Amino acid sequence: MKTVGIIGINGMVGQKMLAELKKIKTPIEIKTFGRADEITPLDIAILCTDNPISKELAPKIKDRVKYTVDMSSEFRMTPGVPLVIPEINPQDITADTRLIASPNCTTTGLVMSLAPLKPFYHFEEVFFCSYQAISGGGKKLLDDFHTPGSYYANNCVPLIGSVQPNGHTSEELKGLYESRKILGLPALKVYCHTVRVSVENSHSLGVTVKAQEPFNLAQVKKLWNAFPNLKYSEGVITPKEASGQETTDICRLRQDVEEPNVIHYFVTFDNLLKGAAMNGRQIAELLLERFV
Repeated sequence: MKTVGIIGINGMVGQKMLAELKKIKTPIEIKTFGRADEITPLDIAILCTDNPISKELAPKIKDRVKYTVDMSSEFRMTPGVPLVIPEINPQDITADTRLIASPNCTTTGLVMSLAPLKPFYHFEEVFFCSYQAISGGGKKLLDDFHTPGSYYANNCVPLIGSVQPNGHTSEELKGLYESRKILGLPALKVYCHTVRVSVENSHSLGVTVKAQEPFNLAQVKKLWNAFPNLKYSEGVITPKEASGQETTDICRLRQDVEEPNVIHYFVTFDNLLKGAAMNGRQIAELLLERFV
């Protein structure tokens, strides 16, 4: 029987990944490992580990594992390592691929909304401000959030990740560089501002897109609703409704009041599912279907 292993089973993403792998219809044996456990031979290993552990483990297990899916940011921008959202760029995984990276959660929500429009509109600029849930910071941040007097309670904190020499945070730079790689648009201008908000689960983004062509709103809505795991709603969708759902939800689409080639909209999605474990499960399903 084909074997799929989760390394880092004790973390939030590891536990979510276990639940997701149980949804796979292909018969598989699921094996689980702590970060320090000896890894037995596997068809697919999913690293639910932070960057230093992924960096150490990936080369160490490559002779025992046919395919490795890494959920951290360690290899996302490494040349030759595909950064994959199966609805968008499954073709980036080939028979010769051995290591696949799963993208940043916030980037995932953004590019899910852009990918259906890409064949019809030439993007000039993309701006987003994120409203990122506490669960995106892991169990430690969730515990802090539920502690009386938490800095994050009833608050918005405009700092996620580490501040880089250019003043942008590591989270904001992921939104720029990962979007370019996933969409295959290396010159795409993406302006990012990331904010941690007092919401337990599900990330959201306020997005503005400028294209060369005027947008047709009816066409945009139709393209979104025809895309897998993406849904546009005329009513307001909030993180509360998105939590626990597999779809990426979009609402409040409107054309700019002065520029018909500019649109604004709101995106919300479960950051632990499509933003993490669900995407990892989809990559595993793709590998099982095509290569394992």
